[in-house]
Amino acid sequence: MRDSDKQMLADHYLDFYRMAYSLLHNPTDVEDVVQEALVETMSQPWVNNPYNYCARVVHNNCYKLLKRNYILTDKLPEKPYHDDPLDEQQLQTLWQYKEQLPSRIRDIFNLHYEKGYSRQKIAELTGITPSALKKLFYKGHKILLKQLIDHEKSKTFKF
Repeated sequence: MRDSDKQMLADHYLDFYRMAYSLLHNPTDVEDVVQEALVETMSQPWVNNPYNYCARVVHNNCYKLLKRNYILTDKLPEKPYHDDPLDEQQLQTLWQYKEQLPSRIRDIFNLHYEKGYSRQKIAELTGITPSALKKLFYKGHKILLKQLIDHEKSKTFKF
């Protein structure tokens, strides 16, 4: 890779950072993803367009991280709590959206998050195979994440 390409990537660091932050919303993860993408891009001598290549690597690494972490699993507590006033509104919104999920998904979420049953126990109780249950949890988390993102966008971009 030419030195001019390396300088161009350094100049566009903030672009990559913003792109990753819009997906991850966690500065530590964002910095890791962007650094890994820059290192990978600079180590590939055959790359013709380093900006596009690096942007694609950032994008792919963000989605790998999101898929691996199941973001909403950690954010949905047993019940809404009032300890942190900054998160109270988001939790209330999340619980409202949970009630709007399709009944099958809402039922397994209630069993897991409110009653505290493990996924294996839920599979036994409902007669749903573990793989189908995993897909339902994934679908429910995806729906909730989309609703939260749409809610945040509507709250942020009022004209």
